[in-house]
Amino acid sequence: MRKTAIHIIRGNWTRDGAGVKLYRVFGDPRIAEITDPFLLLDHFGSRDPNDYMMGFPWHPHRGIETVTYLLNGEVHHRDSTGNEGIIGPGDAQWMTAGSGIFHEEMPKPIRKVTLDGNEIYDTEVNGFQLWVNLPSKYKMRVPKYRNVLRKHIPVVELESGGRAVIIAGRIRVSGYGIVEGPVNDLTTPIHYLDVQLPEESTFNYEVNDGYTALIYMVDGEASLDQWHVAKRGELVVLTRDGDEVIVKTGEKPARFLLMAGRPIGEPIAWYGPIVMNTWDEIRRAFDELRRGTFIKARPEVQDY
Repeated sequence: MRKTAIHIIRGNWTRDGAGVKLYRVFGDPRIAEITDPFLLLDHFGSRDPNDYMMGFPWHPHRGIETVTYLLNGEVHHRDSTGNEGIIGPGDAQWMTAGSGIFHEEMPKPIRKVTLDGNEIYDTEVNGFQLWVNLPSKYKMRVPKYRNVLRKHIPVVELESGGRAVIIAGRIRVSGYGIVEGPVNDLTTPIHYLDVQLPEESTFNYEVNDGYTALIYMVDGEASLDQWHVAKRGELVVLTRDGDEVIVKTGEKPARFLLMAGRPIGEPIAWYGPIVMNTWDEIRRAFDELRRGTFIKARPEVQDY
């Protein structure tokens, strides 16, 4: 049975971190129940370094996972335990904050060297950060980084002539079989795909009955059922009933993120970058930040 659209949401332009200009697709505790297990999606980037060079200086996270997926530019990352690295074009970082991470994320233009030895900069930065909630029994788990290089993220060609980048989840490819994304050891089962479709084409994707499914229209427009057409910058929340997502394009091509996952269904206490189940847990986290006891364990690091 097809999942159909029940909400279409437009995001808002805002500034976060030290003043980074970004488009907040969603990220409001008041609607967290309908996007569960997803909490927030930011689309950040610009060709103007003044819009992003201030970055996201030192800040904490607890109780969630943050997924950074980059199309253009770089994000330089480091944390208080000495972990550091660079997320480049097509790369992804799946960070399980768990019991606590204190880190910074700094978008940067890419430095290139021309054939004659001169240095030039490609100033475009374009990417997404998705927040995924953790169930209560895993909120205080040991933190973990999954650093996934572009070359290890499958890109499949669709029968429609489109293509799909599979960060998490799986897709059935005609004549080949099942192709699975590299991030597959998650406590909350998640599908996360970047899909591009040509005009007059259809994309069918299997999602478990009962799962939340979201579509963020990065570019173009597409129909999700016979009544709803999603346009650029809109988020579509689909019914949990049904086991198939169907996206159809008309006269224009489209690019969208597909996010799907099993709802957690637990109380949410959310203040800034910390998401727990009770307000007592939130107060305890900020008290630990003041006391310098917030970090409980050194993160595990898995490089793909």
